[in-house]
Amino acid sequence: MKKFTILVLLVVAALCSIQLSAKEGGDIPPTLRSNNYTSIPGYYHRLGDDSHMYYNIREDGRRLAGPEYQHAVSIIGEISGRYFSSTYGNTDYDDGYGSGFLAAIQVSKGDTNYDAKYVNSLIVDEVEGAGVTVETSVEGHGDNAARIIYTLTNNSEADVTVQFGVYGDIMIGNDDNAILTRMMHDGEAYGMKLKGKSQGSLFNPITPIMSVLFGEGVTGVTPADKYWFGFFSSNWHANEIVGNYSDNIYSTGTATYGQTYAQYYMQEATSTSNSYDSGMGFCWNNRPIPAGESIELSFVIAIGEVDFEEPIPDPEDPEGQDIFTYHVEVENIGDATIDGPWNDLTVAHPARIYGQYEHPYGQNGFIEYRVDGASRAWTGEWTRIEEPLISGAESYDLPFDMFFNPDEAELHTLELRFTDGLGNYTYLDGLEWEDIRTISLTVDPVSQAYDGTPKIFVVTVGGVDEYTLGADGAYTFPGNYSQSIWGQYDTNTIGINTVEYFVTKGQAAINVIVPDDVEYDGQPHGATVTVLAGDAEPVVTYINVATGEILTEAPVQVGYYSVVVVVPDTEYYNGIPETSYGTFRIYEGTTGVNELTMDNEDNNVWYTIDGRRVVAPTERGIYIHNGKKYIVK
Repeated sequence: MKKFTILVLLVVAALCSIQLSAKEGGDIPPTLRSNNYTSIPGYYHRLGDDSHMYYNIREDGRRLAGPEYQHAVSIIGEISGRYFSSTYGNTDYDDGYGSGFLAAIQVSKGDTNYDAKYVNSLIVDEVEGAGVTVETSVEGHGDNAARIIYTLTNNSEADVTVQFGVYGDIMIGNDDNAILTRMMHDGEAYGMKLKGKSQGSLFNPITPIMSVLFGEGVTGVTPADKYWFGFFSSNWHANEIVGNYSDNIYSTGTATYGQTYAQYYMQEATSTSNSYDSGMGFCWNNRPIPAGESIELSFVIAIGEVDFEEPIPDPEDPEGQDIFTYHVEVENIGDATIDGPWNDLTVAHPARIYGQYEHPYGQNGFIEYRVDGASRAWTGEWTRIEEPLISGAESYDLPFDMFFNPDEAELHTLELRFTDGLGNYTYLDGLEWEDIRTISLTVDPVSQAYDGTPKIFVVTVGGVDEYTLGADGAYTFPGNYSQSIWGQYDTNTIGINTVEYFVTKGQAAINVIVPDDVEYDGQPHGATVTVLAGDAEPVVTYINVATGEILTEAPVQVGYYSVVVVVPDTEYYNGIPETSYGTFRIYEGTTGVNELTMDNEDNNVWYTIDGRRVVAPTERGIYIHNGKKYIVK
């Protein structure tokens, strides 16, 4: 069995991969405010069969400052069978005082700036007059995160610019004063993390953690332009949510209250001693939307420990060679021939990925693959190999089947990627095979003429590989021939193509000898025709130039004759069309002429070559006068 084997070191990019872990814990109530809830409320929606995330957009409940909070997006995450809310809750996980993540939009069209307004997440909301609508959706993002998506559509005939922001009175589980810290990478914040008080027993602790991811480098996130964090009642008005942040708060309005809590603006709570009732927000500014088009803005909420990983050592570093290695082996099912399954793009091609895996940070994950992906004509979907990669496992061997797109005629590809629990992807080196239908095929020579011997043709594939055709003498006789050229498994080609070449009929060849002018002797005189090439049967005719008479036999009588030869086509040779090969004359001898002149006393009498008496020559030809031959031109 032939195979391709590649060895590549997986490099987990620091700006692409995130790790998640959730500690196991005891049977702890999710919140102190609703200690009777041990299962998810029925009005929450699970984000996939394997997801630990749930969402709800409530139509009722308590609000912080009016009906605008009625339709905020609420997220709950599950850790060890317990459920932890991501925003402030008063009677259950998320309902109540500032529940959910609230969004706002402000639209500018030409010289008109429309007032900022809260977004109704339950419906496709419209900014009246601006022609811009907002649709909110939530989808699972891996197993332990949710992605909140806002689709903004410009339904007007003019381009617009939007400011769009998100606000949340954040908390985790029953801890409304959880420790709040920024999540940083390379000096830039990519999110905020709330870490609540540890719950459970000494031996079965559970620490509720929520992360809101809005920055550069996180899969599924549209990086925000600005963000803030601080006391919960700051920056919750629509005009502030879209990016007009300040360190003021809106509550009692007293100087003492404001001075007390303004100190938390952009100040992290790194311990329980300086924690506070926190809020946060982030926004996308000056985003253009052309007329009739849409843009998508999104962020991610995760329940559990989320951190960027440090880069794995460079692949050229010997110390990093054993972190993550993998081979891809594709089985050559049958010979790489026209009848072999390797070149049949309609059947499954078994493959497997195997190797060793030990992540320096203990991260588990999955391998996903895609064949003839959506970047080309084939709308191939990513498929997960269900068996997980367990960090530290001795080895793994994951079989799967590749189904190529038979209509694709460029590169057939196998793409691979590693995904972690949050749905972040690290793309691996895959394989590709050039479709033989797109490779240049040349035949040298394209055509040869029949000569009774076998013909040999050489097909060159892509200017490199050569195939000799006809060495067995198969291409001897005239005809149009074709040959299937198939991909070779060990040269990264696949599929079948056809070349055409020709053995044409040979060309009949003859040699015609036209006789010289001869003196009349009463015998036939004709051309001699010899066949030089082919199985031809020449047909010779003679045309009397003076009378136009056509003779099929060699002429006998005195006259001036043109020799015409035709060679008909045969099975293996092309014939020769009617062709004149020359002329000759049969003339009367001088003895007979002298006798005539002796009977004629007039020495000025002229005779034609055939014995007719004329007064004088009037046409071109050969004449006899006074016993001598004259040529008149």
